[in-house]
Amino acid sequence: MKKGVNWLSSRCVVSVLTELARKPLTPMQLRARTKLTKNNYVNIILNKLEAEGIVKCLNPEEKIGRVFCINPESKKRVEQIFRKNKTKQEINPLPNLNWTAYGRLLCKYCRQLRMVFKRACELKQAGRDITVSSLKEKLPGMATSNLYRALDGLAELGVVSCKDTSSRKFIITEEGLAIVNFQPDVLNIDW
Repeated sequence: MKKGVNWLSSRCVVSVLTELARKPLTPMQLRARTKLTKNNYVNIILNKLEAEGIVKCLNPEEKIGRVFCINPESKKRVEQIFRKNKTKQEINPLPNLNWTAYGRLLCKYCRQLRMVFKRACELKQAGRDITVSSLKEKLPGMATSNLYRALDGLAELGVVSCKDTSSRKFIITEEGLAIVNFQPDVLNIDW
């Protein structure tokens, strides 16, 4: 990364800003989309941009699955950087999502949450009840205790809800559906 005044015009920084202008992303997503593979390079860029007020973290209280976006207060500054670098990218509006859940579902360390959420979405799409036994059919290798733990975690995140406590039937919440509609790939990531 270039030192001094022009560091915001470096190819790496502009590529990070371009991706964030499209949609909020996790550092892992940014690494994959920008092809910046140097260890922690994306995090260094994000930290500098955040210190400048150009980007912001949408779930700063989280240790894993942090999600970053262009700071709406810096939109004009980012547009100026794009013009200077002849980058043709609009800054898309920020959707109203549960960013903590979004970040967790995209986090490579939360694989079980994503797997259970994906299978729950498949069951919903097929018109079947989302129960522990129907999920167990789709995830035969997962221990039942891990399945319960993942469902509890998904409920805590607000993306599923227990519809019937006696039979432990679950539904995908509006927040869960909003995440799937915004980021359909959330169900297909396999780290």
